[in-house]
Amino acid sequence: MKGRLHWIALGLTAAAAGCSDIAHPTRDDVYEWRLMVPAVSGTGVDSLSFHWPQSRLPVRIWVEDAVDLPANMPGAIAAWRGAFLYGEFDATVVGDSTRADVIFRAGPPPGPKLARTRLHSMLAPECQGATDLDVSDDHTQLRLPVRVYIDPRQLPDAPNLAQCLALTTTHELGHALGIFRHSDEPTDLMFADPSVTAPSDRDLETAELIYHVPADLEAVGP
Repeated sequence: MKGRLHWIALGLTAAAAGCSDIAHPTRDDVYEWRLMVPAVSGTGVDSLSFHWPQSRLPVRIWVEDAVDLPANMPGAIAAWRGAFLYGEFDATVVGDSTRADVIFRAGPPPGPKLARTRLHSMLAPECQGATDLDVSDDHTQLRLPVRVYIDPRQLPDAPNLAQCLALTTTHELGHALGIFRHSDEPTDLMFADPSVTAPSDRDLETAELIYHVPADLEAVGP
């Protein structure tokens, strides 16, 4: 799979160079990001890619005022925004949850899923996270809002809890921007239980690549 992604990255770079004086950076150290799904009958498609289109930027994020979520969100947005040279991704915090593209809440995800796909991650002793995606049956639409849950599993003054909450917020935002799978390397922030506090070079190059390949899903919502 790494070889396939390498050639995709090289092809995109060459195409960009042919169309512009400024070529997109080479992305040759990436991991699989696509959502694996049962193939729809007659299509054979079993992996889905998504990125936010320019028409929906900045992505509107509503954040519950709990467990330092509001304080951690600006750093999370900045960490991923910095991956892009041409403004391919941006986000802003909004005050109206009914018009949000992504909703961050404190606490564990609800028992009955509000979405069809749940990305479990960050199963650390201090905290955990989860991201819910609602993908249409025909695998053409991502129904908004994306719902993210940040759950402190220890008391507020527990050692390492603040760091865990901060990196989990950034990790889950990585899912919301289009990295739908976990990295296979613990030194990447998008590993299921990472040992780092910020996106690695592999994380950032993967995010860049996602925004330069066709999306299979269209964002549909408020």
